[in-house]
Amino acid sequence: MTPSFLPTNIEEGKKYYKNFTEFDIIFVTGDPYYDHPLSGVAILSRLLDSKGYKVAIIGQPESKEDYLVAGQPKYLFCITSGLLDSMLANYTPMLRKRENVLVPERALITYTQSIKQLFPTSITLLGGVEATIRRFTHFDYKENKLRRGILHDSKADLLLHANAERSLLDILTRIKEINKQTKTDQTPKFNEIKDQLKLEEIEGVTYKIKRDKIPKTTRHLPSFEDCEKDKAQFSLLTRTHYLLPDDEFIEQTGLGFLHHTRPAHTLTEKEMDFIYELPFTRLLYPNCKNYQFNQSMVERLEASVIIGRGCWGSCNFCIIPLVQGKEVAIRSKESIVKEIESIYKRGIQKINDLTLPTLNMYGSYCDLYKHPRTINSPVIEEQITVYDKKEYCNQECAGCPNRKLSDNLYPLLEEIELLNQKYKGTTLELRSAIRHDIILDQKKLFRKIMQFTTRLKIAPEHISDTVLKSMNKATKQHFIDFLAEFRKVNIEQQTHKRLVPYFVAAHPGSSMKETEELIKFCDDNKLFVNLTQVFTPTPGTASTATYYAEMETRTKKPVYVPRTWREKKDQKSKLLNNEHEDFSDESG
Repeated sequence: MTPSFLPTNIEEGKKYYKNFTEFDIIFVTGDPYYDHPLSGVAILSRLLDSKGYKVAIIGQPESKEDYLVAGQPKYLFCITSGLLDSMLANYTPMLRKRENVLVPERALITYTQSIKQLFPTSITLLGGVEATIRRFTHFDYKENKLRRGILHDSKADLLLHANAERSLLDILTRIKEINKQTKTDQTPKFNEIKDQLKLEEIEGVTYKIKRDKIPKTTRHLPSFEDCEKDKAQFSLLTRTHYLLPDDEFIEQTGLGFLHHTRPAHTLTEKEMDFIYELPFTRLLYPNCKNYQFNQSMVERLEASVIIGRGCWGSCNFCIIPLVQGKEVAIRSKESIVKEIESIYKRGIQKINDLTLPTLNMYGSYCDLYKHPRTINSPVIEEQITVYDKKEYCNQECAGCPNRKLSDNLYPLLEEIELLNQKYKGTTLELRSAIRHDIILDQKKLFRKIMQFTTRLKIAPEHISDTVLKSMNKATKQHFIDFLAEFRKVNIEQQTHKRLVPYFVAAHPGSSMKETEELIKFCDDNKLFVNLTQVFTPTPGTASTATYYAEMETRTKKPVYVPRTWREKKDQKSKLLNNEHEDFSDESG
């Protein structure tokens, strides 16, 4: 049976659900409704639907009428700006306003305020990228100053950070139980049931807590006021949550406190299989705003297959470990192959990618996560074993002896080859980037990956060891060794495949001297540069704290920071070998 879209309004709810009177949960998102596993809202809405909840999705609301189309939910509103932080969606790295963007600036604040005005008794819950990276005191690039955690400014009731599947289901189960005990059809106001929810027991949640309720053993971060007074304190706040990514924290702002419980444990393979085998249409909702424009953006994504999430690369400028987790959660080979075969059966002949933030991390793990714990999984509704890491480490995973690499992607690619033989005319193209320093220890896998690429994406980011150290990236020598191996594989396979390197301009530590060094290296090695971007100080990252404090977040050493628009533009334009920068596309 062909899956249908989930409802986006009351009339569709009546057609989709039997005996429909109201929705249980309404998602409000800054993205168009794209019913594909690349969308976090699509994943969560499909998951809740599979558990018997009545779900609606409101995409890109602008008017009062947009917020009213689905009515008031029985349990709560789930609010997200979408796949991008709304400020990054609205502004280029040079702070030029982008055109035709339907998500408002500071979307979480705008959406929550609108919902609070129209539905004052409803519970509001923030989630997604923007909620996660702005949950702590953070530097705001547009305003060039620190801002409080987003839960304060939005006035929402709760925030779920990083992977939210288990935590959202846990919260809903507890709300349902409270309603059952109080024999009420409509959920009471949040403050009336907050203590009964026992939020301190749920992973991945941020909520306001009273001073006398603060757990005595929980680590305190520097307060917002301390960070405002002293940049070193903001650096300390960022360094602390970077070096202790599995911890819970207390953070004070004024007289108020936020309790950030530890991020959710990595999803197990069985949970990942269940989630990604949900009945997605894999299509853009036909009545979404700007349909033709959005369709042009996603048409190549329909046949992309997600094989996992998370990244342990520890790049100082990257939000992926904050949003998806530092450990890599993977789907089983059987589940992935099953999905690919179903796509081929639909008549689609090309799989456009196997999607993972870093392709050659599939199956890898850290063996310091060796302390088992049994928890209940509301996703698959059974007890599962998760693992804690009790030993302290410096979070520099690449090259660490405790980091165990895996070639599990190799047999997966072999299985896909068999499928391509079964379904004549079908192909797979790998477009996700690989980590070039890691692949040097996976040479057999490297050669297999190269068989499925037309051009290979990598992200060396720079070649100056000064800048690379600030980025927490591999050394220049690693890149030199990789280039030699890449050329060797091309010769072995009798191909002339292109390398597509991605570089960042104007990152802390990068002056024009380092930029000239990078340009000369690219010229000497005949590397064509067309993928580059000016460093954007993104909330929550170590590089952003370095940019703000002008000291390395990890080492506390002083660092050069390119700040003027002129220098930022010059670094990028010289790197692109274009002295007169074209501002038509600053996104890189």
